[in-house]
Amino acid sequence: MRIATIYGDVFAERVIGNLINFRTFCQACEPSCSECRSTYGSYVGDIVGIYPIDPPSPTIIEDPEQYINEIGLEKCDLLLIVAIHHDIIASVDHMIKITGARAVLAPIEDPTWIPPGLRAQVKETLDEIGIESAFPKPFCTLEPGEGALIDEFIEQYRLGRPIHYVDMKGDIIAEIGPKRSAPCGCTWYVSQKVRGRSIADTDDLFDVISKAHHAYPCTASMAKDREVGDALLHVAGYQARYAVCEAAGIEDCRSAPEKAKKE
Repeated sequence: MRIATIYGDVFAERVIGNLINFRTFCQACEPSCSECRSTYGSYVGDIVGIYPIDPPSPTIIEDPEQYINEIGLEKCDLLLIVAIHHDIIASVDHMIKITGARAVLAPIEDPTWIPPGLRAQVKETLDEIGIESAFPKPFCTLEPGEGALIDEFIEQYRLGRPIHYVDMKGDIIAEIGPKRSAPCGCTWYVSQKVRGRSIADTDDLFDVISKAHHAYPCTASMAKDREVGDALLHVAGYQARYAVCEAAGIEDCRSAPEKAKKE
């Protein structure tokens, strides 16, 4: 798969860094390294274009298509769009025309990146021209079901809503690692911090997960998202916790606000 990204926030560089898997990408085990990420490999050959542009701003771009023409986008299969100017993403069909992309991933780590109205407009545009799209809020909530190519992206690169494998010895997490990682790579970091921990004291375990998630650090926004009803950083933190709970067989791992929301 050929992946290109056009972005206005360093979050995209974190995702690309995870895919490339350069040696210093994760520093969970400093000063020594367990080499856990060696099992992931590197997908550097699948990255065909990285295009940093100015982040969103109130300034109107009068001719977004001309702006896009000057970026120099290459042909790709999947276009990762992160925090670009609203006028540019509204011209997503022009980006598709240039790149030939068959799918668009536009994660939302901050409510301002793609407001709901703009998201609906962009999705409608892509649907009309037969292009798969997903707008996970945040990126670590991405699940299969958005289209064949996006499903292939999730499976091939093992990215999306985090899932762990685990080897338990009694109530101790003897071995753990990502079967599927949050796109930013945080899941690898969390797994290193919870290895050897007991699940008997869930408060302690959840505290370790929370501290690891913040220390990585998660780059999702702390601003409350009106659609979600919480900060996206908190949503990402819940995903990190749920992944460990699901793998270790911990039945009740939701925070009180989350449980109340579902009830």
